Amino acid sequence: MTGGGEAVAGAPAVRHAAPCRRDTATRIPQAGMRLVRVEGFEAACPLAEADRAAYCRRFTTLFADEASARRGGAGEVVRATNASGEQFAVKRLRADGSSQAQAGADAPAADGRRVARAAFDAEYDAHRRLTGLRAFPRLYGRGLIDGEPVLIMEWVEGMTLEAAARALAIDDAGRLSPLTAARIGRDLFDALASLEYLADGLAHRDVSLRNVMVDTSRLSLADQVEEGSFELRLIDFGSAAALGWEDGAVTAQIGWARGAAPDFAAPEMLTEDVAALADQRHSPAVDVYAAASVVHALFEGHPPYDLSFLARSERGTFSAYRLKTEYAPAPLVGVHGNAPDIAAVLAREPEVAVAVGRAAAEAEGAVSPARVRLALCQVDDTVAPLVEACLAVDQRQRPTASAMRDGLAAFCENYAENVGRALRGEPLADCALGGDAARAARAAERRRRVARGVLRAVCAAAGAAALGTAALLVHGMEVSIALDGLSWQGTFPGWLGALLLALPALLGLGLRERDLVSTAGAVRGTVGTLVGAAMSAALLSAVSWPAPGVLPALYAALFMVTTAVTCGFAADRALAPSSAASAGGRAAASSRRPVLPWGADPSAPKRMATQRTSADAPDASSTALPGAAGALEVSYEIGEE
Repeated sequence: MTGGGEAVAGAPAVRHAAPCRRDTATRIPQAGMRLVRVEGFEAACPLAEADRAAYCRRFTTLFADEASARRGGAGEVVRATNASGEQFAVKRLRADGSSQAQAGADAPAADGRRVARAAFDAEYDAHRRLTGLRAFPRLYGRGLIDGEPVLIMEWVEGMTLEAAARALAIDDAGRLSPLTAARIGRDLFDALASLEYLADGLAHRDVSLRNVMVDTSRLSLADQVEEGSFELRLIDFGSAAALGWEDGAVTAQIGWARGAAPDFAAPEMLTEDVAALADQRHSPAVDVYAAASVVHALFEGHPPYDLSFLARSERGTFSAYRLKTEYAPAPLVGVHGNAPDIAAVLAREPEVAVAVGRAAAEAEGAVSPARVRLALCQVDDTVAPLVEACLAVDQRQRPTASAMRDGLAAFCENYAENVGRALRGEPLADCALGGDAARAARAAERRRRVARGVLRAVCAAAGAAALGTAALLVHGMEVSIALDGLSWQGTFPGWLGALLLALPALLGLGLRERDLVSTAGAVRGTVGTLVGAAMSAALLSAVSWPAPGVLPALYAALFMVTTAVTCGFAADRALAPSSAASAGGRAAASSRRPVLPWGADPSAPKRMATQRTSADAPDASSTALPGAAGALEVSYEIGEE
């Protein structure tokens, strides 16, 4: 159930979320069971004194099924049954030297056991805080078996998400239907969002396909797919840590996260060589990254990064941390984008086939399979920005678990409607990150836009007023100009004075171009403005004005124009839309982090991820539905069946 990742994968058991009913007759244990006694049992929940003895008797004598043992990290889990037939999961420390590895190869054996015991106690404390939350197995208590500590918890009937993904895959690469994958991801992020309700918070820090169970005690996996809701249970809290941690905490003393799966772990969990990562490891953003990697694996059949020995050696580094910080994740395409035959895929996802069939029936004219494929890819692509945001190297740019839950929920709710919109060529319903934080961000975004617009208007008005005043001042004046032996004398036009004073704005805007949000753009614009001001001042000083007060007045107007332009640039930079800023940041990060798709040849030139266009889609003739002559009626019939 816990500790070993796939501790109860596929194992039949009875799940008891509440106190279990006792049979009137004592059951005879099966052959192969070992009788064990739990000494010094300590209940995980507060109990009345009158109920304590009866509660503890349930766990005093157990029959442990050693054949069911599953190992993982520093512990192993076995299924146990008491005399009344209740089944539990018993987690115990492994006695094969794993504790020595945790403390260090050079540390004494006693230190290794001490560190392992301290970590085991920390796991108990973390798990006890989660008891009562729906997405986590119930913890009954702890005790000693043969002098070694054990945790006794709920035995979850079901399978790991890794096994469930294999059962639900609809192509040979192990990809799930995007709708099913998004629903699982929504429920996984919902489980992580429930951690926000805990005092001081808690980070699981080892979310992976093996540490998420699909509870099938009430509904089978097929029934959960049909209902569109999954009963997920997060297990294995050996790496869990409170967000309000202290330097004296066992995880800080040890400095390691036990058993974190590199394929799914955030980069800050994968190195000890970078300073100032301790605080980042005690953040819910770590779980957001790992959960997004799980969603990516459900969509693509593999995690975002290929961390196999061969792939890492070919890329010139064995550091998973460097790969995840220096390279972008593999593109999220999905089963529809990779399907050579869209009809065969739709035959394995009836709910999507029904949505496609209904949308095709409402569309004008015949709908070709190629058009269907493009429409489904367009809908599936709306998930990619959500997952990519979670996989940001800087954890401050990752959304919250609740925001991801709401974003994936919107994707699922709008899926059928968006299929129709895509086939009709209409804009898709929004499935951007939602939640209270997102709504607050949108409100702040509106305030920033208003403030930026007001400041822009004020700066433009000040600059225009200075230009207009100067143009009226110098218009019609009799002046003379002498530059490098060239001389001119005549009436000075007002438009020429305005043009000279506008030179800082023209040069600054030209150098900044359309870069409104980056620091580089602001610097280029400011430098261009100052250079233009210097050139304008030099040209104005070369003119012999008829009155001594004209040149100072023009300098004052030039100063006002220069100040207005630089203030406008500062307003654009400081009050830029956060979405534009983050998009620019992602684009810049993407340009610095080359994409190495899964299984690509690392020796090939570095390639950027490119967006799919209609030219990428196979011709309709290559994906023709059998007997459909380019129409989609067959897909609709499949879905109805």
